[in-house]
Amino acid sequence: MSEGIDKLKEIGAQKIHESTHISKRYIQGMLHESFDDMNKIQFLGFVSILEREYSINLDSLRAKGNEYFNDITSTEDSKNKIFITPKKKRNYSFFYIIIALLIFIAVTAFTITNFSSEATDKKVELLDNNTIENVTKNIIPLIEEHNTTIEDENLSISDEDIVPETVLLPKSLKIMPNIRVWVGYIDLQTFKKYQIFVTDELILDPEKDWLLVFGHGDLNIELNSEIQEFKTKKNLRFSYIDGELKKISYSEFKHLNRDSEW
Repeated sequence: MSEGIDKLKEIGAQKIHESTHISKRYIQGMLHESFDDMNKIQFLGFVSILEREYSINLDSLRAKGNEYFNDITSTEDSKNKIFITPKKKRNYSFFYIIIALLIFIAVTAFTITNFSSEATDKKVELLDNNTIENVTKNIIPLIEEHNTTIEDENLSISDEDIVPETVLLPKSLKIMPNIRVWVGYIDLQTFKKYQIFVTDELILDPEKDWLLVFGHGDLNIELNSEIQEFKTKKNLRFSYIDGELKKISYSEFKHLNRDSEW
């Protein structure tokens, strides 16, 4: 285990949470190398914050996390390659033609035999159940051969016929200022308030609802791997509710904040 992790364990998850505002469950997960509750973007962001905040090296933790998320990606890719081949509608006209042809031949043979027996006084060969059974025996191998051909065609369907599944991007909420900015953010579940000066980036929990206010608007916001750019000297206010980021006015901010300016 690296010295960086040892140092973090000495500090404790509670103090780390108070200093960095990273959720305690994420901190506990990293301290115990359990990454189930976070995605790769969150993990890498948390590691960067901890390294910067405590001047430590967490390369070993970063390597283990990357290995874990790469294994998950490989497993999901393998699952996506499994597909069910669509069934083709069978064309039974081929069988009907064969059946009709064989019946025609049998009836023709019966008619010719009938007329010949009148002329030569030979026994008449009747078209009985045995004759029908013989015709059926000739049809069955043809049907089985045709079924085998259809199954082989189903197995040879190319990958181009398969529609790829939609890939869902992991949730993320990251503040990336172009210059140093004051950031105030409020947890809408507890209405607990946080404030911090940010020069690099600030990662917030995308599963929570937030109110955001910025000292200026020269910044970018990354939401679910998509970056929104802003460039203004004025204060900016946003609501982040149910995963939707919305720019709001001062009055809307005050209303959502229980009539409080901050």
